Amino acid sequence: MDLSRLETEYNKIRNLRQYKNFSEVDLKKIAFNRVLEKLTDVPSMFTDKEETSIAQNLLRKYLNDFTPESTSDLNILRSIIFLEVLNLRLQNQLNEAYNDKTKIINLKMVDVMHKNLEEVMTLKRSLQITRDSIKNDSSTIDKKISLMRSQFDLWRENNQASFEAGCPYCGQVFLLAVRTEHYDVRKHPFFKDRTLFNKRLLELFLQERLTKHDVALILECSDDYVEWLIEKNWIRTAEYKRIKS
Repeated sequence: MDLSRLETEYNKIRNLRQYKNFSEVDLKKIAFNRVLEKLTDVPSMFTDKEETSIAQNLLRKYLNDFTPESTSDLNILRSIIFLEVLNLRLQNQLNEAYNDKTKIINLKMVDVMHKNLEEVMTLKRSLQITRDSIKNDSSTIDKKISLMRSQFDLWRENNQASFEAGCPYCGQVFLLAVRTEHYDVRKHPFFKDRTLFNKRLLELFLQERLTKHDVALILECSDDYVEWLIEKNWIRTAEYKRIKS
């Protein structure tokens, strides 16, 4: 999953009133499920608003117990939800037909329903989301959620300078950037202009208190680069002449 989507959803909900008493862990789980809901795209499968609402509720129930691991899992979950809503549609048609004066039961439709339910169970077994599978694999679900939380925390740690967020009113995405006045501006200890460089390290090398390789390890560069720094930055300087004299 694209973790930036997760961050966007998290930023959308964390300041909403209905979630003000939720823990960060709960908010992350809600954000994660919202991303999965969008990826599953249930509304595209139905034209009837009531069936769409039923399908959305089914999806949320499944996501409480099951974490899709791939696009294939999401597609299978889409099929399960579609077949379950279709089964409800067939039930309604059977009930309407039975309530008529004829009281006739359409046996072909009953047979279709049974085959439909068998296919649903087959698909559920492939995802291991039957009751027995969930009971036996609850620890795996916890591990998946734990992994998702770790990935989310890692992404935030590496993207602290700016975040994408969505307006809860208009839905437009905007950028949250840290204001620079909250930082102390200091000279970088390992750069001179835009060149990787540290004067004291080179002094220690020229005084033979550090080896060339020591300097290279500290600057995370090659030994040849240390030689290049001496030739380009120090040979003609007063400090170099003073140390070498």
